[in-house]
Amino acid sequence: MQFPLRPWHCFVVPLLMVSIPASIAGQPNARAGQLISTTCAVCHGSDGLSVDTSIPNLAGQHYVYLVQQINAFKHGSRNSPFMNELARPLTEEQIEDIAAYYASVPIEVGKAQKTKR
Repeated sequence: MQFPLRPWHCFVVPLLMVSIPASIAGQPNARAGQLISTTCAVCHGSDGLSVDTSIPNLAGQHYVYLVQQINAFKHGSRNSPFMNELARPLTEEQIEDIAAYYASVPIEVGKAQKTKR
């Protein structure tokens, strides 16, 4: 499923990127990542849990995995026109902060319900 870029994405995303300070002393900052992730929340949900099955959950994902995937979108080795445009302006610190935030979001793991046959 492809999502069209909206005109406001061109203004809001870069504004968010420059308004968030870089991580202090090179350590990922989950709080800064949470502030940046407001853009992500439009599709991935405010808590990182998407309500659309075609959009992956970010909450509780591994930090390294998230950094790798965001970088893949940024550099174009993973193709999604929408995500490529959103990831392109991110700095490495911002990517690490976003990954730190979503990796820190607790998730509840449940069991599948038994179905009657």
